[in-house]
Amino acid sequence: MRTAAKLDKLLNYLTIILFTSLLLVVVIQIMSRYLPYSAIWTEELSRYLFVYSITAAAPLAIRKNEFIKVDMLLMMLPEKTRRMYECATYAIVAVFGIVLFITGIQFFQLGLEFSSPTIGFQMSYVYISVPILAFLIVLYSILFIIDQFTLPKSEGEQL
Repeated sequence: MRTAAKLDKLLNYLTIILFTSLLLVVVIQIMSRYLPYSAIWTEELSRYLFVYSITAAAPLAIRKNEFIKVDMLLMMLPEKTRRMYECATYAIVAVFGIVLFITGIQFFQLGLEFSSPTIGFQMSYVYISVPILAFLIVLYSILFIIDQFTLPKSEGEQL
């Protein structure tokens, strides 16, 4: 699990860098409206930075179980049942990630033929975010399920 901790840290730093870059580009975009400098590339780059921010942040949200959910009924269940429910949910998410990975590879290959309109780089650099995200979702869903069986249980509860 040390490798997972290092990957967590890498994704954490990458998310901070990407989101900070996104904020900087948006500030440049806003300032260019009032200055004689026209920054037409900022709208496109901000979109791509946002996509990659999500690519880096979503697996961390899975790892820490921080996605928004309605858990009013779930919290009434015993911890063992709740953990099993969460494992089943993330198993379904992992299956979705596998399907997304396969279609993401096809999407990436489509991007080899196109370039971005204002920045001018290959769209495959943007489209590769889909299989990367899918791979990380599968990996982190599996890690979440493993954590459910290895993390300490509450008082009196056993799996």
